[in-house]
Amino acid sequence: MIIYFLVLTVSFFLLALFIKYFRNHFHRLAENSLRLVDSLLLKIDEEEKVKLVQKQNNLLILALLKVAIIAIAAVLIGSIPIYMYMLYLDIPYADINFTSLEAIIAISIGSTMGLITPINKSKTEGYSELSQLLHRLVLNNYAVAYRLFKMELKQLKKYNLNKDKKFLIVSGLARAGTTSVMNKLSESAYYTSLNYANMPFITSPNSWKKFYSPNDNKKKERSHKDGIQIGLSSNEALEEYFFKMILNDSFISDKSLNKHKISPTQYEDYINYQQVILNGDNKYYLAKNNNFALRYQSIRKYNKDFVIVFMFRDPVSHAASLLEKHKEFSLLQTKDDFVLEYMNWLGHHEFGMNQKPFQFTDDSAPDSKDKNSIDYWLQIWINYYTYLLEVDRQNTLFVNYSDYCDYPNEVLNKVQHLLGLEPCFMDLPSFKNQRTSIENCSEVLKNKAYFVFNQLKELSS
Repeated sequence: MIIYFLVLTVSFFLLALFIKYFRNHFHRLAENSLRLVDSLLLKIDEEEKVKLVQKQNNLLILALLKVAIIAIAAVLIGSIPIYMYMLYLDIPYADINFTSLEAIIAISIGSTMGLITPINKSKTEGYSELSQLLHRLVLNNYAVAYRLFKMELKQLKKYNLNKDKKFLIVSGLARAGTTSVMNKLSESAYYTSLNYANMPFITSPNSWKKFYSPNDNKKKERSHKDGIQIGLSSNEALEEYFFKMILNDSFISDKSLNKHKISPTQYEDYINYQQVILNGDNKYYLAKNNNFALRYQSIRKYNKDFVIVFMFRDPVSHAASLLEKHKEFSLLQTKDDFVLEYMNWLGHHEFGMNQKPFQFTDDSAPDSKDKNSIDYWLQIWINYYTYLLEVDRQNTLFVNYSDYCDYPNEVLNKVQHLLGLEPCFMDLPSFKNQRTSIENCSEVLKNKAYFVFNQLKELSS
């Protein structure tokens, strides 16, 4: 009996271990299943839709076939110890009992050991394989995400939604202090914003909260290694996913992020999305979105009242910071594919392996193609802020990062004033940035950048 117990344990250990080794194929089956549903929900030309559905259906059948082969192979491999046991003792298969208490215990122990044995473990820290799979299922399917948003909005119809309220956007080129400004503003009782706990159900956060509402207040330094501590309750720039969804990534090309217009229907969806985030609270919607400039003029035509803060920074210091983060994130993404996936989902193309410059005009792309050169990032800075000098400045506040570091209370209270709110920031300490700028850059670009920088400083004062 002991030998039979051990044989069953080993058999189901091998079966479970084999399945775990090829678990990615089961993940792909789940992903392809939802992609087929997503294809059916898309509102596109019927002929195009049929072709897409057929393609996804073929991928699903292929995934099913692979899983079936893996399952059969797992059963065959798991059967080897049992077969050897039967052969050695000349026992017919009919005498093998899988339903006795001892057999069930052996099967449970063997299967559990096979599933918990570390094998081909993902390198991603902080995200389990199941968590990564959930992110892929939700964020890779725009039609499903949009349907979840509409279902969430329907639940809010019982409230008397005030869609004429102002909202607040914090924007600017990455590394300009936008995260710090957003976080400090959100510490007041006036604002509601998206946070890490809303991932991956960014379009249906209220429904997701019913299943996942973490109370863990632990914080750690974010991957930027800039001293900013984050936790599940920390606000983050997650809004861009909504625009990627309603625009179906149409503004993202292989080489750039392109300026675009928002239709009236899309604008209405955006305002409704804000109401979903507010969830009936009488607060201001707050978002940090470094890509907002791409559609700023379009949205401003629909709404003259919303407030936007554009952060800017000394161009050479700013370019040096972008270059540094580009190198760090490129290395990180090389080691961990999920980091690249995550940033692509959220439209974070500021730096790293999939960095894309902003394309505001046909000739606004950087001339330099060497992303490991500070000149490339200085051109990124010049193109971005030259464009901002031309935008509608109604309810628009330009903030110099150094001013924010020196006088955080005054800067944040100025934002409050634009929203018609009383000053509430009184005792925030000043902060001194210790970065040493890299001066080894083109003098022509440097002079051009400081010409723009001086104009921005005049606007900020």
